[in-house]
This record gives sequence, C-alpha cells and structure tokens, in this order.
Amino acid sequence: MLIKNHILEKNKLTLLSKNDTIETAIAKMEEGNFLSLPVVEKDKYIGYVMKEAIFEKFYNSNTCDKESFSKNTIEEFIETKYNPLDPDDSIDDASFAIKKLNVPFVPVVDKDGEFLGIVTHKAIFTAFDDIFNLGKGREMIIYIFNIPGQLSRLMNVFRKEGVNVENMVVLDAKVMGILKVICRVEVESKESFNELVEKVEKEGFKTGNL
Repeated sequence: MLIKNHILEKNKLTLLSKNDTIETAIAKMEEGNFLSLPVVEKDKYIGYVMKEAIFEKFYNSNTCDKESFSKNTIEEFIETKYNPLDPDDSIDDASFAIKKLNVPFVPVVDKDGEFLGIVTHKAIFTAFDDIFNLGKGREMIIYIFNIPGQLSRLMNVFRKEGVNVENMVVLDAKVMGILKVICRVEVESKESFNELVEKVEKEGFKTGNL
C-alpha cells in the first residue's frame, strides 16, 4: 500500500512560513486546534513547528514580556530531524517513521522536492484498517506449529466448511516453534462462529485470545 493513496494534500493544510512570527503560528494552531504545523517555503518542505516547544521556550526564558517574545520568528523552533518520504514509498515506511521518531506526521515530496502534503497517524490507522478489514467478519486466533503444511491444514478446515477468510496475519507467538494466526472469518452468527472454532480445535489446533 503506497503513501500516495493516503496523503493529506497541501491545499487542505494550514501551513507556516519560516518568517512567520510566533504570534502568527500560535494563532493558526489555536484556530485549527493543531499541536504542530508544517513549514513550507516556495513549495519546499522546511520542517515543522510544535506548540509545546514554543511554550517551553517562553517558560524557560525568564521573561514576562509575552508581546515581545511573540514578535520573534518561528525559525529557531523549526524541527528538521527526519527526511520527507516519496509518494511511492510504502505506508509501512510512514508508520515506522512516526513511531520511531515520535513525530506528529510525515511530509511527502515528489522527485523534484516539491511538497505534496503529509501522512498523519489517522491516515496510517485508516490504511491498516483497510488492510485488516477491521469491523468485518469475526476474529479468530489460532496457534500452529511452525512446520511445513500446518497453514495448509488450517485452510483446509475453512475450505471444507465453506468459510470465507477475509484476511489472515501470521505472527511469531514468542514461544519457540509456535506461530499465531489471526484470521477474520465471514460467518453468519456467533453460534456459527463457535461451531467453526470447535471444528478447528477438533483438527488439533489451539485457539485463544491475543
């Protein structure tokens, strides 16, 4: 899944310029209830500014002259600790960057360096929601041995019962030789789901919770 399908485009964003004053930046953030905003100059991404950093600087500055402080530009508050991503990068890259760097969003630029927009936490969640079909079907967790043929055996159970598997994720169960299979299965009722669980267990698989 590519980032370009999940970009919040620049024409829908509130942007800052590096020459904006602190007063202007805070006003824009409060108007849109933002904690941070991207800084862009001539369609080039410069970085981002966080409201928290501005407040912290004022608090530690030992000054009570808020008006004078607010007339300074935001330039010293611009964070540039990560590089923009390409629209053809994977949504996984955006998720990794946001988690590892603890940033509010990931900027996206084209091959010429022109700022296209950002990918937010919400966009990433929505993307993974689409991948895992959250809200569709019922979730079943099965533990299998990490040996050839086990996954095929499990799928044969679903096939024999005529059950459609909406999606399937295989994870390390953190127990030696065991894999955790998380499925979302399409069944008509809770009773049908419980019957399916019984048939899976009858084939020698262990079911459980996350």
